[in-house]
Amino acid sequence: MNAFDQVILEFVLKHFSRSFYVFYIVEFFSDDNLVKGGVFAILIWYLWFRVRPNQEQNRIQLVATLLSVFFVMAVALGLAGLVPFRTRPFLNADFYFSSFIPMNESLTKMSSFPSDHAALFISLSTGFLFVSRKTGLLALLYTFIFIIIPRLYLGYHYPTDLVAGALIGASITAFFNNSAFIKNKISQWIIPFSKVHPAFFYCFLFFITYQIADLFWGSREMITYIHKLYIHKF
Repeated sequence: MNAFDQVILEFVLKHFSRSFYVFYIVEFFSDDNLVKGGVFAILIWYLWFRVRPNQEQNRIQLVATLLSVFFVMAVALGLAGLVPFRTRPFLNADFYFSSFIPMNESLTKMSSFPSDHAALFISLSTGFLFVSRKTGLLALLYTFIFIIIPRLYLGYHYPTDLVAGALIGASITAFFNNSAFIKNKISQWIIPFSKVHPAFFYCFLFFITYQIADLFWGSREMITYIHKLYIHKF
């Protein structure tokens, strides 16, 4: 383990209270999807429907952000499967992460690096900056307080896991929002489709924001089941 991770984790363990009440509250914010993905799903709909003179351009940026999220998650989850497996900090014998709740078995089977939470929510926050600087900054602050710090406090991730995830999310989403080619295709195809076929478009938009609110767990489980069926057959 590198010195950067060790120094920060030791600081967190030494200076942050490990009492039952603090631990339980932090664990709630870390694991409840409503206060994570649900908040960001609401922000997407708010930014989509708020009335502004340049609203169509804002909607193009929002669609670019939503498209980028799929690439962000693919890269983050793909890296987790390709790089050497990294055990979560709370399972590292070098640290003592006291726990007042049953161990999350799914976390023990998933690599710590990189953080898909940091990748997803930094991605969305970065995208919001292109639509509304105020909303984007608030989203970044919310992500840091209610998503990144809790996962560090609970020992779900090393600091470098979170930094790597954040860099993946920010860089891919910034690229999509700055790409003239991508934005032109959105303005030529997707925005007109949303006006001509609103019923189909908003059903699909709801599906995407539902996946974000659910942190793509439904899609992950579907892929896992399909993979198991494929292995069983062949």
